[in-house]
This record gives sequence, structure tokens and C-alpha cells, in this order.
Amino acid sequence: MADGTDVLLELWKDHRAADRQVESQRATLTNIIIVLMGAGLGFLAQKGLQTSMLVVTLPMLGLGLYGTLACLKFHERSAFHVGQAKGLRRKINSKFPDLNIEAGLTETSRAQRARFPRLRRLRSYTVWVALHCAIAVSGAALTGWIIFT
Repeated sequence: MADGTDVLLELWKDHRAADRQVESQRATLTNIIIVLMGAGLGFLAQKGLQTSMLVVTLPMLGLGLYGTLACLKFHERSAFHVGQAKGLRRKINSKFPDLNIEAGLTETSRAQRARFPRLRRLRSYTVWVALHCAIAVSGAALTGWIIFT
């Protein structure tokens, strides 16, 4: 039978693996949306901005909005798993204080903040949300251009 430490380690591994799975899903979705967006823009470039191309621009808008919402949801799931893993790591640290796990992480974090003071504040999920928002805005702008010109 496994002792408490083994259980904590397995739970920690499960949450880290789940966080990696969430990131993998986000990357896959973003890649699909980018490919579809590229195909749509290529089609628009060939056919021109005419009323019949609303069947291309409106889905671009929808894909951008969907991608934005999906990235926000992926961030929420990731935050859950990372939070759970941090709690488990603290429990492991309290069982083995001589390993100085938290102190080592704190020092690494401090060095990272010193090395990248501005980038450290930029959250990666905001980059992905901004990308999907830009896709939605592109779809909306192209739709508006078709409708109002």
C-alpha cells in the first residue's frame, strides 16, 4: 500500500498532466482556427469583398469569438489544476521541509522577475485571447466592409 507521500505525488502528477492537456487542447483549437482563417482570407483574396463572401466573413467573426471564449475557459481550467498542484506541492514541502522546495521556487521566481520584469506581468492567456479577439475583429471589419460599401 502506498504511503501518503506517494498519494500526494500521484495527485500532483495528475494535476500537472491535466494542465498540460488543457494547454494542448488550446494549442490545437488555435491552430485549427488559424488554418481556417488563412483559408478564408485566401478565398476572399481570390473572390474579392462582395456580398456573397459574407458566408466567409461571418464565420470568421464567429470563430474568433468562439476561440476567445474557449481560451478563457482553458485558462480557468488551467488555473484550477495549477492551484491544486500548488496546494499539493505545499503539502509535500511541509512533509519534507529539509528539501526546501518552496524556498527554491521562490528564489527561481525572484530571479525570473529580475530577468524579465515587464514580460513577467504579461500573462500568456491574454496573448491567446488577444489573438482570437483580433480574428473576431478581422471578421467583423470584413463583414462591415462588405455590408457598408
